Amino acid sequence: MSENRGCFKTGCMGCLGVLLVGLVITGLLVLVGWISSTHKDIQERVLEAGAAGPAAESPLTASGFDWRSRPGMVVMKMSHGGFTVVPDSAGAGLAARARFDAAAYTISENFSIEPDSSWVYTLEFHRHLNGLQAMFRGVFMKGNQPQVELTLPRDVPLVLKADIAMGGAEMELGGLWLRGADLHCNKGGFSISFAEPLREPMAELVLEGSMGGLEADHLGNASPAVLDVRWRLGGGDIDLTGDWRRDCRASFAIRMGGMAVTLPADVEVDGATTATPSLAAPDRESPLPVLHISRRASMGDIEFQK
Repeated sequence: MSENRGCFKTGCMGCLGVLLVGLVITGLLVLVGWISSTHKDIQERVLEAGAAGPAAESPLTASGFDWRSRPGMVVMKMSHGGFTVVPDSAGAGLAARARFDAAAYTISENFSIEPDSSWVYTLEFHRHLNGLQAMFRGVFMKGNQPQVELTLPRDVPLVLKADIAMGGAEMELGGLWLRGADLHCNKGGFSISFAEPLREPMAELVLEGSMGGLEADHLGNASPAVLDVRWRLGGGDIDLTGDWRRDCRASFAIRMGGMAVTLPADVEVDGATTATPSLAAPDRESPLPVLHISRRASMGDIEFQK
């Protein structure tokens, strides 16, 4: 009996020791986070990639390259922050505004001119601290979370590509000359809207993500010929209302989550009849645009509604 009590006592002392070591390590990490937060370097930076006006100097105009007369591609590679994309106003051009702690985050841009005389602008933002240090640092820096806003020109044909991770993104793309968009979000929230019709219907819109939420509004104003929505480990609300100007092949896929799709009232719908029996198959003589819909759900559900 005494031997058993001795083993029990020894085991308890061992557990207590492990607990104390854990508390000490946690305390040290919190202390490091607090000390780190007192050495912040909050910066507000403006990157005028394509400044407004024919005489304005910017990285795209410095070499004499007339970027406004050529189609371009904008590539976003962003993580650990809040990111916004908006159309320009009063000819503001292509520009980015950022507010962040330079001691923890890095922002960079790159320009290239392609062989066909189109151009590519890449904007990158990421955290360069390790995860634990950044986590405890963030506890003491509430209100100083990084924010990046990208402004896109309305009068230049563009393709937009974005990879967003560990953060949130809000994109208002209405009124742009957007030829296509390929947008990915991982471990965060993503919102996209077309408040007004694009200058021309876009060729393809891809929305793909995981471990987060998706909200897409007035996709009809984009009128993509191809719409591809793929989401997993999360949920999505997809609004297809708007000014549809062409037929569209729209596919929706969900895995381990749910998706609600709002259908417009002024188009014909083909393919959603099994999900929503009240929807009629399209009249081939009808002048209205037709949405050809396919869906795939695994451990989840896609609901179509009007």
